[in-house]
Amino acid sequence: MDPCDNCKGCKWATQTIGSLDPRFCDNRTMCGILRRDGAFAEYMTSWHGALVHLPDNMSFEQAAPLMCAGATVWHAINQADVQAGQTVAIVGIGGLGVLGIQFAKARGYRVAAIDNHETGLRLATEVPSHLKPDLILKYDDPETIRKISDFTDEIGLKAAVICNSDDDANDWAAHQLQPRGVLVAAGFPENGFRFDPMNLVLREIVVKGIVHCSMEETREMMKFVTDHGIRSHLSLLTMEEAEDIIAKTQAYTLIGRPVVKIEG
Repeated sequence: MDPCDNCKGCKWATQTIGSLDPRFCDNRTMCGILRRDGAFAEYMTSWHGALVHLPDNMSFEQAAPLMCAGATVWHAINQADVQAGQTVAIVGIGGLGVLGIQFAKARGYRVAAIDNHETGLRLATEVPSHLKPDLILKYDDPETIRKISDFTDEIGLKAAVICNSDDDANDWAAHQLQPRGVLVAAGFPENGFRFDPMNLVLREIVVKGIVHCSMEETREMMKFVTDHGIRSHLSLLTMEEAEDIIAKTQAYTLIGRPVVKIEG
């Protein structure tokens, strides 16, 4: 992700943060996504400010999801304003959610992992044993709301991080929060965000959108991952198989994060 150093977003970042930050650039480029090819290239050039050192004991395959899914959910958890011992729900257990569970547990939070698909529920059980969530719940199970109430001593969750694009997940999660609880939205619902205004206004619920880590946060995340034994759940694919990634992801036949390994 590269900044242009000329738009109002870059000027704001320079004045407010003290340096360029491509997250807020109006003209940013992102390989394979915005204004630049190269997502499946073996080599690429990059702005120096977007690079981070890869620890010696981390493989390229494990590092790859950290640069998108990991950096997104790490920033989301930072924005959730949770302290050790407090409760947080990770809603949507895929590439982001499975890392979010581990990040939150390693920070000492009490974690509920919530999904509506068997693939996600199974993925939540397959994290390293010392980082397993305290609860694994199915979104549409009639008992889930009661279990969350019991888990939080009937006051509601301190925060919820929404790692999917389900149209109803954000509002549902907002109703499970305690007064002044924080909801962090990391997905893009197809029909936009829809919240119960009475719930948001009368209970002073805080809703935050997030995009990605800063480079400082990314470096902190990389060290945290190696210090705590955090692992991405990967589906390794060849270049020939890459064309089917979207269809397989939508069909829930890929578990975790798909990573294309270029043989050479």
